[in-house]
Amino acid sequence: MRLDRIVCLANSYKHDNRCVAGISLVTRKWVRLIGRKVPCCLTRSEARYENGKDVCLLDVFEVEIDADCGSNHHPEDVLIAGTPWRWVRRFDEPSDVEVLRSIVTKEPTVLQGYCDRIDTHRFASAAARVSLSLLGPEDLWWWIREESGKRRYRANFRLGHEGRIRYDLPVTDPAWLDQLNLMPTGIHPHSILCGNQATQTFLTASLSEAYEGFHYKLIAGVINLRA
Repeated sequence: MRLDRIVCLANSYKHDNRCVAGISLVTRKWVRLIGRKVPCCLTRSEARYENGKDVCLLDVFEVEIDADCGSNHHPEDVLIAGTPWRWVRRFDEPSDVEVLRSIVTKEPTVLQGYCDRIDTHRFASAAARVSLSLLGPEDLWWWIREESGKRRYRANFRLGHEGRIRYDLPVTDPAWLDQLNLMPTGIHPHSILCGNQATQTFLTASLSEAYEGFHYKLIAGVINLRA
């Protein structure tokens, strides 16, 4: 068992539960927190502080880790001990922003590929190098559409000024979905949701659990900081 200090970069929907992930400020490595009540995720009560408040993006908090429990498709997974989490501070100082910039992926691909999904057979005998990544999107748009009576939300963006590939990935960040839910269907530039203010935006990409033969790439966290 060990005590870790984590900056939260994702607290997203995972079915009826939560996926909380971030960077350990002890190891500077990604971790995805796994609870004891439901396999491969956290219940909403497990993803809260002792006072009942939800963990928010850019919260720094302390948590006891019981053991590493990574799988081939999620090598970053760690099992929490189940003791209360302790809020430490917000990760939004100028020096903190520099840390975020330093861990943004330099690759032109999202989670080791240009596609929006990875076949489950790929992890049958070999582990993924990463299943979490911080992105610095360019030309970011939000696509809201209706399908079978339900609203769907997707992030549409490029990586890097020279990027030629446009990514189109589903969004699972609850706080950001609340904002998108106020918008009409259509494709909206990111600037509209920022009040046309200059911002530094980061996206946390995460690989899903297996679904119909694939692991899908998701936008599990949307982080907006004033530039």
